[in-house]
Amino acid sequence: MDRRKFLKYSSLAAAGFAFAACSQPVEEEAATTEGGTEATTSESPAIDFGPLEKTDLTLGIIPLTDCAPLVIGMEKGIYAKYGLNVTISKEASWATVRDGLIQGRLDASHALCGMPMLTELGPDKAPMRSLMMLDRNGNAMTLSKQAWDAGIRPMTDYGSFDEFGTAYREYITGQSEPPTFAMVFPSSMHNYNTRYWMSAMGIDPENDVKLIVIPPPQMVENMKAGTMDGYCVGEPWNQRAVFDGVGFTATVDRDVWKGHPEKVLGTMEAWIAENPNTARALVAATIEACEYCDVPENRLEVVEIISGRPYVNANVDYAKASMTGTYNYGGFDDKDRITPIPDFNLFNYVEGTDYMTPPDNANYPYSSHGVWLLTQMIRWNQIDMKEYPADADEIITKIYPYDIYEEVAKAMGKEIPSDRMKVEPGSVFIDGREFDPSDPVGYLNGFDIRAGRPKLFALR
Repeated sequence: MDRRKFLKYSSLAAAGFAFAACSQPVEEEAATTEGGTEATTSESPAIDFGPLEKTDLTLGIIPLTDCAPLVIGMEKGIYAKYGLNVTISKEASWATVRDGLIQGRLDASHALCGMPMLTELGPDKAPMRSLMMLDRNGNAMTLSKQAWDAGIRPMTDYGSFDEFGTAYREYITGQSEPPTFAMVFPSSMHNYNTRYWMSAMGIDPENDVKLIVIPPPQMVENMKAGTMDGYCVGEPWNQRAVFDGVGFTATVDRDVWKGHPEKVLGTMEAWIAENPNTARALVAATIEACEYCDVPENRLEVVEIISGRPYVNANVDYAKASMTGTYNYGGFDDKDRITPIPDFNLFNYVEGTDYMTPPDNANYPYSSHGVWLLTQMIRWNQIDMKEYPADADEIITKIYPYDIYEEVAKAMGKEIPSDRMKVEPGSVFIDGREFDPSDPVGYLNGFDIRAGRPKLFALR
């Protein structure tokens, strides 16, 4: 799609929901970062959490649009306001993020929401922790021209999910060899949502497809080379496939689970113990940065900044589509499939969503999200647990501690959700299945497709 056509449709964003931070807007003043970039910082004073144990921090990112809070926190002087001198380290893959945290090369990082749990419970046995959520939603499933030529279209072209599911299942199971589908890392929501999506269509992700791991920036080139038939990744790598005529978006993952957890601010347990005040200052500044990213007037500026060479290093138009709520499903015909999805990227709060009501927000570390992740790790045999553990609540609270976030948010005058165990109604899932965190065993046993079926899960 050329730039003029993109700009023509960018007004769709105004017709959708409005982005809004949970807190009231604050006046801003100009500042200058070390690199000479003009920055704005809020006039409200930084919360004093006491003397900072460490002020020079290295924060990791992967080149995706949802690295925005960390980049904006640095570029706009928000971290500096809290006394933090931040260096951004662009990492090559999620494996280098994990290793950088474990080895201490990174103080904290933009990390997959399942990474702390799989690192703690998997083969690494390393005490990785999540300080807060960075965002919700943000990914999509892209399919190849081969799928298009076989008659598969974006899910929005079908009358229902069942209709799309029947067509895609027949396409997948009708091939002589299981087609290759890529995701970014085993502990990613890309992996879990891809498996959930396929299973809901009657496709067994363990046998009907070959799932592989590819770093996000390499997805488009691998599809262009014909090494895979589809992939799930964050932006801007789905929109690049559309813009470059390499693939089309089958569905966005906010339609698999509306408001699903996505990335976290990851660090190590020892780092928090050694730097408790710094950890709190880091969380406070990152909350402000998340809020900044969801102010509508800021979105285009955020896109311009994160698209630069030091960060995502991609054409600005690739990121605009998801970040301004004008998403293009694409296709290899002349049909216009630009659709307003204002909550595609949700860093704090998007007003008007039908699944989020304040004080619910994208940054709160719900324990129920940890329960869901644990059920999926057991479902797909990722960890050495054959049954749902009786001490799961203790495990989850240790890996996804809510006390630091709540302490910081209260100091900032923000309202806290009343229940850390949130029931997710069936209306937010593509298959209509409710998730009640108080009954994880029943939830696990409700899935017909899972690794090693038949199997019964019980409290150990």
